[in-house]
Amino acid sequence: MSAKVERLVNLTVALLEARRPMTFDEIRRRTRYYDQDDHESARRMFERDKDDLRRLGVPVETRSLDAFDVETGYIVDREDYELPDVDLTSEEVAALALALQMTGDEGARLGLAKLSARAPDPVDLSGTVPAHVEMREAPLDDVAPPLMARQAVRFTYRRADGSDAERTVDPYAVVQRRGAWYLVGRDHDRDAVRAFRLDRTTSGIAPVGEPGAFSVPADLDPSEHVSGPHEDELDVDVAIAPAARWEAELRGGVPTRAVHRPSGDDVQEAWPVYRLRATNPWRTVSWVLALGADAVVVAPEAVRAEVVAALEELAR
Repeated sequence: MSAKVERLVNLTVALLEARRPMTFDEIRRRTRYYDQDDHESARRMFERDKDDLRRLGVPVETRSLDAFDVETGYIVDREDYELPDVDLTSEEVAALALALQMTGDEGARLGLAKLSARAPDPVDLSGTVPAHVEMREAPLDDVAPPLMARQAVRFTYRRADGSDAERTVDPYAVVQRRGAWYLVGRDHDRDAVRAFRLDRTTSGIAPVGEPGAFSVPADLDPSEHVSGPHEDELDVDVAIAPAARWEAELRGGVPTRAVHRPSGDDVQEAWPVYRLRATNPWRTVSWVLALGADAVVVAPEAVRAEVVAALEELAR
């Protein structure tokens, strides 16, 4: 922070906290930024700073302190400075939710959730998902050549339970759903069409075998394999502090009483436990970490262990 910016910030704070208008001499003593020996030079600096604050939108008021206008004081009225509470209608919240789909920003989504809680009617934001696709998460460059050549591919894939498994797949198509890329193709081990999230591959996608080794079924609809339940979906039980319950409800969490509590668990009895269906448990891990002390993964153990490992890494 530059010296001038620091001076302007502290002057604003001093004028905001003042119970009554302060004279220039009082401001000099309180802020110590205008304590030069040359009083007039200090006064000119203060006047420039005061004008700069006004140009920035800070409502610095000048008030007379006596009946003869001999002594002048300065103050910032908190009511004029602070923004009013934002009260949105349900329609306005819905419009913002639609705009939010173009960014997918988690911080903005949580902020909108807090605003929606003040709306006259509840607004369901659980479907607010990114409408764009993060290209950097998907190794599309590795998939495209073998897909076009009708050549099988092999890669290591992280399953919902945290384990890695090698997959050999005839790549039929690549489709996008809810901000993620999926490879749709025939899994050689299961001899069935499956969908694989490309951001959950843990190795490079390598072509194997000869080009032209398979044909894409004429009746294949790739979207059917990513629009319904996925074999790698996982239920994650998370205990949430009462003040943060809305976080779980926003994600479609369902309260449940019948949960497994590992011995030595630090989940408080007063905390409700929500069950969340996670198509990507590792994003759930990030969400839990963001909640800090307000969330504890109860089950499954693989996701809980991932959270513990991440916390240990942060503590180093």
